Amino acid sequence: MYFPVFSFRILTAIEIICRYLQPEKKFDNQMAKKKKKQQGHYCRICGDYKANEKFSGKGHAQHICKSCMSAMRSGKNPEDILPEPLPVNRKTTRFKKLDKEGKSVLKAFISEMVTEYWHENRQIPFAESFSELKKYIIGTYDEEYGILLKDDAELKTYFQTHTITTINKLLKEENPENEG
Repeated sequence: MYFPVFSFRILTAIEIICRYLQPEKKFDNQMAKKKKKQQGHYCRICGDYKANEKFSGKGHAQHICKSCMSAMRSGKNPEDILPEPLPVNRKTTRFKKLDKEGKSVLKAFISEMVTEYWHENRQIPFAESFSELKKYIIGTYDEEYGILLKDDAELKTYFQTHTITTINKLLKEENPENEG
């Protein structure tokens, strides 16, 4: 009867040694993390997530918090409460879809802005300054003509080639004796 108890103790010791030699299982990294759920409700006027207590009975259904509701009752316009207008999703137009007139106007914008940049900084726009200049020109084109251009590879190469040609023209105007 002593033998089964002794074999049980040996198996237990072997199990302990095997468990000690095995690498530890890390459950935190292996398990998928759950998406954090937003607490409270969203107010569509001020754009914040607020606690349930900040909403009235009707406010829950309308997605308007008590403070925004009282501001609207006192006579304030909901647009005045918002810090800035919400962006409007508009369709973008690709550069190759522009007609000749649109491309010539864009070329004029590019040459004008590159000339200003050259006279201010005396540098070729590169990296950050190039992308800022490109964004400014796209925004100006959108404001003037109501066409939002998609910032794609074709537009980037068009900007680069016309930036280089504009700077070359400016350099030739400054040093006419170097032509030859």
